[in-house]
Amino acid sequence: MASDRAKIAKDQGNAAFKTGDYPAAIGHYTSAILANADDPTFPLNRAAAYLKLGKNEDAERDCTTVLKLSPNNVKALFRRGQARMALGCLDQARADFVGASELEPSNQSVKQELSEVEKSIQQHKQKQKHDSANTPRPITVPSGATSAIKRRRVPIEIVEEASRVSHHHCAETAVEDAEEQLKGLGDHGFLQPISSRALPRGNEPSSSSIKPDQSTMPPLPKQITSAKTEGFKDAKQLRDTAKPSRIGGGIFRPSGNHTVFARDDKLSGAAPVTTSLPALINTVPQAPMTLFNFTKMWESRMKDEDRWNTLSGIPPLSLPKMFQASLEPVLLSSILQHFARVIDLQIAAPSDVREYLVSLSKVQRFGTIMLFMNKEEKILLKGLWETCGKLDI
Repeated sequence: MASDRAKIAKDQGNAAFKTGDYPAAIGHYTSAILANADDPTFPLNRAAAYLKLGKNEDAERDCTTVLKLSPNNVKALFRRGQARMALGCLDQARADFVGASELEPSNQSVKQELSEVEKSIQQHKQKQKHDSANTPRPITVPSGATSAIKRRRVPIEIVEEASRVSHHHCAETAVEDAEEQLKGLGDHGFLQPISSRALPRGNEPSSSSIKPDQSTMPPLPKQITSAKTEGFKDAKQLRDTAKPSRIGGGIFRPSGNHTVFARDDKLSGAAPVTTSLPALINTVPQAPMTLFNFTKMWESRMKDEDRWNTLSGIPPLSLPKMFQASLEPVLLSSILQHFARVIDLQIAAPSDVREYLVSLSKVQRFGTIMLFMNKEEKILLKGLWETCGKLDI
């Protein structure tokens, strides 16, 4: 039974490999290895897919596993040599190609790879030799040459004292000149009283004698003084006088069309103002634009209507960019179950659900994610496609 599952997974991997879908091929070959780990064909084929994607370390590991199961496998030696050559392990790659050439001397591909790796080894050795030749060598002085070096003395003239004396003399001269200037000023020195106020002329009256005209001045605003309140009625009257209320009440309906009465003390009646619920408060959450925010909001909202409002706020074409290669099978299964419920409850139209299904199918690794989904989830996805596929879009 396990061998049948492994064979089916291997055939699916070969089909994906021929179409160039190497990640899907790796997934199918992995399923075959899990079903039957004793067959060396499965890790050998997966190593070929790894080489196509440039994952040389994984390819080397799979080829080593094949050689443990089948030591004289030429393809395993050949592919491990290619992986090691890409990793820069030229000597180990040459050993693999030599072993493959001894098993199949007429294999032209092995001969060509062997010549290439030998050429790379020669170039590497020449480069090392060239680098060692251009490296500067340290200068070594013989032990007897140190005694032959003659020393000489250089005379040093000290000029700091002369400059310090001249600077001190200049400073003393400047102080003496300043003292002589102060003595010459006498009583008319710097500390003389000066009036900074403009004095009025003889014919003009002073500003202190001019009284303002009370008839031309605007009335001053009344200041509200805090009076001692004797009871609740006086306190309420004082509060309304200081800060009158703008809202007098209203009628609140379940439909959202509320009637709010604005209070006006000058008018006898209240003016009704009819408003709707979205005008008072915006209950629609902002649509998340990152995978972290989307996952957090998706897990926190338990109602299908809230989840659909969150999802419908995101354009369908932006789903592949938002999920990229991080869409998990658990989250995909939850989204598919949600689609089925909103269609049954008539919360969303099948045409809208179809747009999101098409965008989800374009997410990276979608084919690989489908491999990890169980039979019920695949049947659910097929049913959604049949329900939404009847529309002419």
